[in-house]
Formats: sequence, C-alpha cells, structure tokens
Amino acid sequence: MARKALSFLLLLSFSLYIFGFDFSSAAQPSPIQSELEQKLIEEILRLESRIHALNIKLGELEEKKKELEEELLLKRSEVHRLSAKLKENREKLSRWIVFSYKHGLGTFLAVLVGAEDIGEFMRRFDNIMLLLEYYNNVVLETRNLILLRQREESSIMEKQEEIRALEEQTKKTLEDLVVARAEKEQELINARKILDDPSFLEIVSKNWQEVLPSLDYLLKNFASLPWKSIGPDNLKVNYLTLTARAEFLDKSLTEKLLSGDEKLKNAFFTFGPEGITVAERGPEGEILYSITCRLELLNDNRIRIEPIRVEFKGVTLPPKVIQDITKNVDLSFTPPPLPYDLKITSISTEDHKLIMHLKKY
Repeated sequence: MARKALSFLLLLSFSLYIFGFDFSSAAQPSPIQSELEQKLIEEILRLESRIHALNIKLGELEEKKKELEEELLLKRSEVHRLSAKLKENREKLSRWIVFSYKHGLGTFLAVLVGAEDIGEFMRRFDNIMLLLEYYNNVVLETRNLILLRQREESSIMEKQEEIRALEEQTKKTLEDLVVARAEKEQELINARKILDDPSFLEIVSKNWQEVLPSLDYLLKNFASLPWKSIGPDNLKVNYLTLTARAEFLDKSLTEKLLSGDEKLKNAFFTFGPEGITVAERGPEGEILYSITCRLELLNDNRIRIEPIRVEFKGVTLPPKVIQDITKNVDLSFTPPPLPYDLKITSISTEDHKLIMHLKKY
C-alpha cells in the first residue's frame, strides 16, 4: 500500500514538472494585487488631503466673511452717526439762512450803531465776528461731513462686494468639497468590488484624517518657529579669507525649535543628503508621517524649503497631495544673526547636519 502511494506521488510530481507547474508561484502574493492596493491608498489619501484643504479653506472664508461683516456693521454705524450730525448742522444752517434772508446785514449794523460807547461797540463787534465764525465753521464741518459720509458709503459698497465675492468662493469651495467626497466614496465602492477585504483603506483614511491637522499646523507655523534663537553647534572661522563654516545638528534644532510647542513636541528634524526631513512620532513611537524637503538659499539671505516627498505609513503620496497641503503656506525662514556680520554663500546637508558656508563682504 505504501509503495502504491509513493508511486502515485512520484507520478504526480513528474506530471506537474512536465506540464511546467511552478510551485513557488502558488506561495507568492500577486504583485498586481499589491500594486493595486498601493494605487488605491494613494488615491484615497490624495482625496482626503483635498477634502482637508477644502475644509480649511471654508473655515478661512467664513472667518474672513465674519470680519468683513463686523467691519460693515461699524461702517454703517459710522454713516448713521455722520448722517445725524449732518442733519443737525443742516438745521443750524437753515435757521441761519432764514435769519439772514429776513434781516440781512442791517441787523448787525443796527446792533453796532446802538452801542453807547467805544467799549460796548468793540464787544458787540467781537460777538458778531464770533457768530459769523461759528457759522462759517458749521459750513466747513458740514462739507467735511458730506465728504466723510460719501467715503464711508463707498467703503460700505466695497465691503459688500467683498462679501459677495467671498460667498461665491464659499459656494465654489462647497461644490468642490461635495465632488471630492463623492470621488472618495466612489473609490471606496470600487475597492469593495475589487478587493476581498477593503476595510484597511477606511482605516488608513481615518488615520490620515487624524494626522493631517498636525501636519497642517507644522507647515503653517514653520516660518514662525524661533529660528533667531538658534546658533551653530560648530563654527569654524578662517580669518585669512574671512569665511566660515557653520554646522547645525538636527537633534539640536529639534530641541530648540520644536520642543517648546506642545503641538510639535513629537515632531523632529533629520538632515540627510536629500535635504531636511520633518517627521512626527505617534504615541507608541511609530512614525506617523514624514515630509522631505530641499533647501534653497534666497537672495535676501533667507532660506526656503521645497517639499519633494510626503510619506505616510510607508506610502509615498503623489505630488498633488504636496500641492494641497502646502498651498498658500510660507515655507521660508530667516536664519539667526550671524557673527562678524557674515553672509550665507551656500547651504548643504549631510547625515544629521545642516552646513552653511559664510563669508564677510
């Protein structure tokens, strides 16, 4: 019996070998499936970034609209005050015009002629001049009130136009948000049709939603970090050529720039041949995200970082994600004051070091 079983197995193995069956292919996962999952993750994260950017834009538009409405309310209150004052002045001028029309200048002459002595004459003359000066000032004030009210009314019209433009932008942004959410839902529907278990996509999407606010906060506050408080960890000065080489360590910059902000206490810098990488650790020490940037020296001695790659849980996100999360964000900074009035001539990075080459002009 054992011989028959052994003979059968040998015959089966020989037959499979003859017909070219590859045993290793059955044990390996399909690379197509893995690539498909990668593409789905990239697309879901791209759409989540788009949705996040649109939500932020909506918040900014609402805040701006609220500020304009408050300014508009103040402008209208000012116009109301000016109108009340203008009405009061017009009533004064109306009474003065009626008085002047009925009595003319003869009234003033009669007042002067009725004086019994030179002293009384001068007092009456001063009173008449004060009266004339008062109404002259009322005329000038009325003219200024009219100009001010016209200016405020023009400003009100401009504010109203700005509010209407913001409402249009808000409407367009809401439409884009609806489209982005619909695209995301469609991607999840397609994933359920293709994958056996697409639940991991929803988990990745949820995790990305949790990470995005932190990444957004870091990028928007990058320029306002206390860059002027840092100093080189190593400075070599050549007094003969009036040049210097300043080295900044990533651990030192992390401690000086990020540790003081509660929201950035888990973020850290890493320098490498590509440039600077900013990453953040989760509660268990895992890397939540990383964004790698090139460094560029600007003409005004400022330094700008240019994001070239964003990674999240091992997935490299498409360039569109970088555009969405860095749109309208200032990613430049001014280095600290340099000793001996040195200027930066070039910057470079290597493992764990930012290197600045300096020269005195």
